[in-house]
Amino acid sequence: MILMKMVNGTNLKTSKIFLFFFVIFFYSKTSISFSNDIKDFTIEGMSIGDSALNFFSKEEIINNNMNYYTKDDYITIGLNNHPLLNQYDWLQISFKKNDEKYIIESLDGVLSFENDYKSCLKKKSQIVLEIKNMTDIEPNELEGKHRGDPTGKSTFSNSEFYIGDDVIAISCIDWSKKMEEKYFDHLKVIFNTNEFHNFIASNPY
Repeated sequence: MILMKMVNGTNLKTSKIFLFFFVIFFYSKTSISFSNDIKDFTIEGMSIGDSALNFFSKEEIINNNMNYYTKDDYITIGLNNHPLLNQYDWLQISFKKNDEKYIIESLDGVLSFENDYKSCLKKKSQIVLEIKNMTDIEPNELEGKHRGDPTGKSTFSNSEFYIGDDVIAISCIDWSKKMEEKYFDHLKVIFNTNEFHNFIASNPY
């Protein structure tokens, strides 16, 4: 679930639009307005800037460290089969190393498309169109080899929306057969702060 909050004043009027895997709420007086703050968007009730401790115990956070990066600027945890998950199969959350408040710097909702990359791309295209209509922003389109696979056989397709300095991306990943021993093809809705986005761009794997 993505929840987008738009508040233009008092006497708010609410409308609901159901988008494939998302439920998006707009709050406005008379018409839809557009957000320029990534904190207006939530996944499973969480936003960038929230403390993960508001949703998970410290033990859950520590025990679900994915040890995903060779650089240790950030810690990323992965959670599935959790009572909090209503719309997604998997949740991935990142925060700065040694941050005792576990402030969310990156938030990803993941849906499995195991061995069905074409269906992932189809759904991604539909979602991107809806996000464009919601934000009035044209995304940057990126395709290439996933740097998490040293063989170069895994690929990705990203549509990135720049919300102020931060980034919302809709991504499909097609893992190679070797990487599928650990991972699965999936659709991912990604919220990144600008700082975390630059960290990922530095190839920390």
